[in-house]
Amino acid sequence: MLRTRNEGGFLMLELLMAMTVMSIALTALVTVFSAGLITMRRASQQTTASFLADIQIETYRAMTSRDIGLDLSAGTVAALDNNYKNDAGCANSGAGTTCATNGVTTTETGPTGTTADTCTQINSWYPNTLPCTPSRTVSSATTPASPDGRSYRIDTYVAMLPATTGTNAQRAVKQVTVVVRDSSNLASSLARESSVFDCSTGVTPNSSDC
Repeated sequence: MLRTRNEGGFLMLELLMAMTVMSIALTALVTVFSAGLITMRRASQQTTASFLADIQIETYRAMTSRDIGLDLSAGTVAALDNNYKNDAGCANSGAGTTCATNGVTTTETGPTGTTADTCTQINSWYPNTLPCTPSRTVSSATTPASPDGRSYRIDTYVAMLPATTGTNAQRAVKQVTVVVRDSSNLASSLARESSVFDCSTGVTPNSSDC
């Protein structure tokens, strides 16, 4: 009579193989879930950033043209970092200048007109968005706080595009660009919006703004 083969140890080997296969499968699942969470977090940040950019642009639409501008005082400009100055929004296409090459005060504009309001006054009218401030941070500690509690930096650029002549002549306009960045990664932007404002924006009838 043939003796039964000794199968001792096969159960342990099968268990190890099963655990190896499960480990590989679980690792793949964890990777997928992690990537999904990162994508969801990024999408959530971009949604919040777009919301903040919309609010900022809408503030300028509620203002008179002469008050649309930035605080270009020496102290404010000196505090602006290279992420602000090197951004494509920090340029005046009509004048051919950029903040990185020609400087912020040469490229951007403050409130204009013979009776322009001061930035202190303008910001007091719009304390939630501070439209005269070139760069500001919104977080859970600010008033108002950021919608999701994360920290964002809102960079605003205002350039006076000069009048043009010829077939498509137009008078000077102000181009406003708003860029919202993740405060922990200022090198990249989460949202960007731009709008052009004619001098007739919000103007009082018979004023000399245009």
